[in-house]
Amino acid sequence: MKRTRGRGALARWLTVGGLATSLAVAGGCAEAQPVRGATARAGGAPVLDALFAGGRVTEALASLIERAELEDGQMFKVVEVGRDAASSHHVVAIRDREALHRHDTHDLFVVTLRGHGTMRIGGETRPVGEGSVLYVPRATVHAFTNLAGEPAIAYAVYVPPFDGKDRVPVP
Repeated sequence: MKRTRGRGALARWLTVGGLATSLAVAGGCAEAQPVRGATARAGGAPVLDALFAGGRVTEALASLIERAELEDGQMFKVVEVGRDAASSHHVVAIRDREALHRHDTHDLFVVTLRGHGTMRIGGETRPVGEGSVLYVPRATVHAFTNLAGEPAIAYAVYVPPFDGKDRVPVP
């Protein structure tokens, strides 16, 4: 993996790859595209660039993070970015921790945009931080615990598109 001095883990990760076939994240745009919250230019701020059924979304990651900021006392927030027939894409903010749960009919792909903590996937808990890429297969018990001094924010992709109902608490 190529390392870039003076940039965060997420920026380093973004210089060498992408997220998934349904999601393209790059350090800048090759063509002039309207970008929400930032100017698109080669070598510019990292952006989300995704083609959804409703159209293309190009937005600076910093702007995505701002969309998920929590209000005082708010513990959890999910903002949908877009969806198509195969997947739904969300920005998620967590102040403290998630309760242990599973999604019986959805696979989950997560990229940590800000913060750090631990993620339990199945029977193991491991440290995660900015730039971490996580995959949680359907029916797998999981939960994130935020250890940062501010809300952690992640980009989450559900396959198939999340319906808001498939969240099964696990004692």
